[in-house]
Amino acid sequence: MKSFKLVNKPMGTLSRFVIQREDGAEFEILSGFGCGLNGWRVPNGKGGLEELLFGYTDEPTLRAISNDTNAGCRLSPFPGRTCNAKFTWNGKTYQLENNVTWAPHALHGFLQNKCWQFESFEIVETEIDGKRQQGASATFTCDFPGAYAGFPFPFLATNTVFFTGESYKVVSSVKNYGSSPMPYSEGFHPYYTLGEKVDGLTMELPESKLALCDSADIPTGNFKQDTRFVGGRKIDDEFINDCFCIHMNGLAHVYLSSSTKKLDIWQQAGNEQYNAIQIYTPPTRENIAIEPMTAEPDALNHHRGLIVIEPGKTKTFQFGATFSCM
Repeated sequence: MKSFKLVNKPMGTLSRFVIQREDGAEFEILSGFGCGLNGWRVPNGKGGLEELLFGYTDEPTLRAISNDTNAGCRLSPFPGRTCNAKFTWNGKTYQLENNVTWAPHALHGFLQNKCWQFESFEIVETEIDGKRQQGASATFTCDFPGAYAGFPFPFLATNTVFFTGESYKVVSSVKNYGSSPMPYSEGFHPYYTLGEKVDGLTMELPESKLALCDSADIPTGNFKQDTRFVGGRKIDDEFINDCFCIHMNGLAHVYLSSSTKKLDIWQQAGNEQYNAIQIYTPPTRENIAIEPMTAEPDALNHHRGLIVIEPGKTKTFQFGATFSCM
């Protein structure tokens, strides 16, 4: 049985924790910036480590590119775009901050650049993708007090990251500690890599419908069946910035593979769970964002898949991934 430890390893002024397995496997959590999933490394059999997640390597780089990448961060209380940075809820219109330069929208909620509080670390046995595994977990929290006219709904967000070495799982929860029902959606923004351009990788998606968007990249409410990656095919040079909506109960899987390596990326789907997958191929094409989301973007306006959390209630979600050699 392998042993694990937690290492406090700040990145400049930002807090960062690394769960390490005795053979060198490690999982990095950038708690000082969005509780980002900032690194996942496994031994490559050649004395080195295989990097499976794109993350920030230093604080200046993060400050320069984080607005455009949001790498690994939790997106809460809405993922993706909120049209024109405003929404209407129970007859009242709320104005959000337009936090991007390329569109008049609000993007990715409020927690993606916040400092999260470290709460606990323990050695555990947990179930990941249907299998009981021994590993370690680290828990972090972020308090959104609701002291903001654009979203006056206080909530406590919790991330618990389970790590075994070849697998990880994130259990994400949110508690409404306010006095009124809270509109809510969420997602995460991990970028995966298998050490080569994504053009040569094969991706397989579950059956899904593509959310069609207007010229401002806001979903129109129309969908079409999308079978491009059902059954698996090479990504080639295709640019992807699409939201795939799934309709199922249980675990939804995305498989990403090279000729020798494979990632099984899964999310819990079903009633008020992660029922959308946003996929994005960045310009470098060195990695690919595969993002679990509870709804397509702009859920605060269109309400498809919007979750309403009553006062005092908690909602919980989970996703993760497993690495294997082929």
